Amino acid sequence: MSKNVLIIDDDPDMVLFLSLVLKDHGYCTIEASNGFIGLEKARSGHPDLILLDLMMPKKSGISLLSDLKSDDVLKKIPVIMVTGVSGETGIDIKDFFKKGLTGDREGETQGPEGYLEKPVDPEELLEMIEKAFV
Repeated sequence: MSKNVLIIDDDPDMVLFLSLVLKDHGYCTIEASNGFIGLEKARSGHPDLILLDLMMPKKSGISLLSDLKSDDVLKKIPVIMVTGVSGETGIDIKDFFKKGLTGDREGETQGPEGYLEKPVDPEELLEMIEKAFV
């Protein structure tokens, strides 16, 4: 049975690219253009994995990640951040996620299971997705 991957990104070209790569490798995709729609589709679409853009209007990827990781059902879904933030802002995304995001009562890390820089290498994407399912 195919795995469902929810792609949440405000760039339609990136959504199309990710969707084509995944469909070519047997995955089914669900698409959302912002964080609010992404949260709705995460709840209704029951994805096996989420690819999440960091910088989006209306609801950022960090805000959505926090919502996902604080929900008892949704926190079990692996999240891979797909971002171009380093090139746009100079922020070292590896360092940012290495420090972790906290917010739950026990202070557990609420960061993503992985992250990729844009432009995305298809092989690296597929390898990271496979690791997330192990």
